[in-house]
Amino acid sequence: MPKTKISVTVEESLIRECDRQARGASRSEVVGRALSGWLRDRRRRTLEEETEKYYRSLSDEERREDASWADQAGSSLGEAWK
Repeated sequence: MPKTKISVTVEESLIRECDRQARGASRSEVVGRALSGWLRDRRRRTLEEETEKYYRSLSDEERREDASWADQAGSSLGEAWK
């Protein structure tokens, strides 16, 4: 995958600690891994927020139907594990 050169400014103590912890990885690798982790975390949080928003938007009837489906799925799973 193509790479883009960037310039960032961070606290000196943070760079020193990253260099100590890098275990042979370059600063570029460390920053790339950190950005990948941050993006994964953001996607997870966004999904959690959207899921919560969806469930909060359900009517009482929709909540009852959802609970019924969840009960049925749980029962089916319990049967499968016997």
